[in-house]
Amino acid sequence: MSDLPHSPGESPGRRPGSRLLLAASLLAGIAAALFLGASIPEMVGGIAGIGSRTARLVLKVVGVIVALPVAFYLVERWFLSRAGRRKKE
Repeated sequence: MSDLPHSPGESPGRRPGSRLLLAASLLAGIAAALFLGASIPEMVGGIAGIGSRTARLVLKVVGVIVALPVAFYLVERWFLSRAGRRKKE
């Protein structure tokens, strides 16, 4: 009988507020990725002496493109490790 699906309110493995926490974590991860993905290449461009606005813009775009999947991956890993700790308790 344990193979039967649970009703929405009876999920045994879901912590209360976990969806809200996931949404907040993803939003914070996106904000951090956008900020760091744009500011770090800007600093690197300044140190390297790149004066072209187009080149700096391309660096920022590449930085954001790289930072967004990294942020999603880190949030996912955090939630998976959090779920693993829940099962061991």
